[in-house]
Amino acid sequence: MKRFFLSFLIASMTVTTFAANDYYSARVYFNSGSVKSGLATFVENGPNDFILFKEHEESEAEKIESNSIVKIIYTFDKKDYEYAFLKVYKGWKQVEIIGPIWLEIVKKGTATLYVTSTVLSSPGKMSSTGAVSGGGSATFHDYYILRDGEPAAKIIATISTLNNNQTFKAKAPLYFSDYPELAKKIEDKTYTWKNLEEVVDIYNEWAAKH
Repeated sequence: MKRFFLSFLIASMTVTTFAANDYYSARVYFNSGSVKSGLATFVENGPNDFILFKEHEESEAEKIESNSIVKIIYTFDKKDYEYAFLKVYKGWKQVEIIGPIWLEIVKKGTATLYVTSTVLSSPGKMSSTGAVSGGGSATFHDYYILRDGEPAAKIIATISTLNNNQTFKAKAPLYFSDYPELAKKIEDKTYTWKNLEEVVDIYNEWAAKH
């Protein structure tokens, strides 16, 4: 079975993407509370309205609607990769709710951190000889955060080749405003996007005591 993983390492954060058309060892958790273990296609990023599931390699594929699933845990090389189907706030203003979409779980807690990745490609230019030059691609990793009881996850950081701290500095203090000391440290750049997971840990430790 062909397996392809794209890993993007930022500080201590690793984002892993599976090939869309292959089957992987998986546990599928349903809204009803039931669980199925077997092989499933990867959910990718975005809406992805269904997955295909097999109990075994030789089994006939079953189409499962994403709306019936709470989460999927894929296992590869003895490591689990967990994905949840959630609604998110759209755009910079974070007013309109869209989705649900599939998000990879990065860190769990009172506030759970998620990520989704998007690759944008630009076409190259063709010369008179037919050769193609230029072009390229950029990968954007959008990090979302969600507390229990909130209607949708909010963007907290966007990591790419551009200004990585812009979104984090603007959005993280607002989200963590109930912890003023932490929000202030983000505003004055004591903590930047490179400390994203650490900041979530600090917040969750504080929240557990309040």
